[in-house]
Amino acid sequence: MTGLSMINAGITSQLLLTLFKIEGVVHYGIAGNANPSLHIGFVTIPQYWSHSALWSWQRYGYGPSDELPLEPNGDYTRNIGYIKFADYAENVTACNSHDNLLNNVWFQPEEVFPVDGTPEQRQHAFWIPVDPLYFNISKSLEDMELENCVNATTCLDETPRVVQVHRGTSAGIYVDNAAYRSFIYKKFNVSPVDMESAAVALICMQQRVPFIIIRALSDLAGGGSAESNEIDTFISLASNNSVNVVVEFIKRLVSDH
Repeated sequence: MTGLSMINAGITSQLLLTLFKIEGVVHYGIAGNANPSLHIGFVTIPQYWSHSALWSWQRYGYGPSDELPLEPNGDYTRNIGYIKFADYAENVTACNSHDNLLNNVWFQPEEVFPVDGTPEQRQHAFWIPVDPLYFNISKSLEDMELENCVNATTCLDETPRVVQVHRGTSAGIYVDNAAYRSFIYKKFNVSPVDMESAAVALICMQQRVPFIIIRALSDLAGGGSAESNEIDTFISLASNNSVNVVVEFIKRLVSDH
């Protein structure tokens, strides 16, 4: 187990690769769902992962045309985009203009120092691809049958299935907010939203170890209509679906080798 959130997942992944001779990493678990076309219980396999909580928080009064601190040095960038807090203000329809002292947060790529790179020569990465061979094998999992019911009286409206998706994202944040869910989906086209996977991806990228990440959707990341988060009901179902898909993936990976 990695433990909760990015730091724990990064440390655990590095220890794994340091202490053992590892051919590849298969990371799995549950996640929130930012993609309105997917449903609870689905098992997602993204092609790319990002860490979306490395930020440059811009001071009030500055905007998109203003250079960020240390931007000329290559430390920070405006290339990935930002979230403007004023866009999410409430009860301001009667105002000609409105603003927010929290201003803008600019998303940043991670600094990466590959094990086979030049020492102290950094690279930057925001979207990290999973191993193409692993991803190709995972395509065959889309025919799997997954659990649909928690018990005799609690079942999902949509039959879960395995789906390859374009992107997933991680941050040290438990997302249970409809506005932010909508923002990150529209901005980045992400499906699973979790707290660990990007750390695993970054360590594997840095160590040049092939990896894939499989995440079952346990809740709607704030997008549902229930009074409580759906994870309270569906965590066991999502966890079982995730495990079953991982076991089948490993069987097919071994048979292909």
